Amino acid sequence: MKHILFTFDVEEFDPPKKLGSSLKDNEEFKISLEGLSSILSLLSNYDIRATFFVTSYFAKNNPKLIKKINSRGHEIACHGYYHSDSYLKDLSKAGLAKQEIEGIIKNKIKGFRAPRFEIKDISSLSKFGFSYDSSIHPIFIPGRYNNFNKKRKVHKIGKIIEIPPSTLPIIRLPIFWLVFKNFGLNYAKIFTKVNFNFSDYTLLVFHPWEFANLGQIKISRYIKSKYGQELLNLLKRYILF
Repeated sequence: MKHILFTFDVEEFDPPKKLGSSLKDNEEFKISLEGLSSILSLLSNYDIRATFFVTSYFAKNNPKLIKKINSRGHEIACHGYYHSDSYLKDLSKAGLAKQEIEGIIKNKIKGFRAPRFEIKDISSLSKFGFSYDSSIHPIFIPGRYNNFNKKRKVHKIGKIIEIPPSTLPIIRLPIFWLVFKNFGLNYAKIFTKVNFNFSDYTLLVFHPWEFANLGQIKISRYIKSKYGQELLNLLKRYILF
C-alpha cells in the first residue's frame, strides 16, 4: 500500500527576522495560528490524520490548541524548543522540549524534526526517548546543507528510525514546501506518481504560517509565491488527486 504522509512544522513565524523586520511574539503566533486553523479544517473535511512537529515555545503559548490537535487523532511530534535553535552540536534542548510538550498533551512523543533540518549525531536522540527522526532532507541546497548522498528511504541510525522527506532517486528532485508552492500542482502530481515507483510513501513538509495571509509581510518573494487561500486550494486539489 502507498501512503501520503502530511507533516507540518508548527512554530513561531520567524522568516522576517532574516530581513531585519522581526515581529512581536504575539504577531508570530497569530500568523501561525491563522494558517493552522485553515489546515485543521481542511484535514478534518477529508478525514486525514497528519503529524505536527511542534516547538515547545509554541506549545507552551498555545496549550489548549495543541491538546485539541492531539485529541483529534493527529500525531504531535517535537520540533525543538525554539525554532531559532540549532541542533548541530547539542541535542539536550530537544529532550527538554519533548518533556514539556508531553506534559501538555499527556502523551508520549516519538518523533523529532530539527528546525531547518539542521542536525548532527541523530543516534543520540534515543537518549531522550525519541524513536524516530525526520530531519535528513536528502538533497543539496546551496548555503544550507548537502545531503545529496544520504539515504532517501527509511533506515536506522543507531536506535533511531530515520524517515526522510521524499526525493526522487538519482536526480534527487524534492517536493518539500518551497517546491510544492513554486512548481505547482502538475509537478506535484508527476512527482508523486514517479516516486511511488520507487517508494511506499510520499512525505510532504509544510508550515501552518504558509496558509495565513502574508500579503503585508516583508519576506522573500519565493517564500510567499503562494500563500493563504491560494495555497490551501492547491493543497486541496492535491488531496483530491
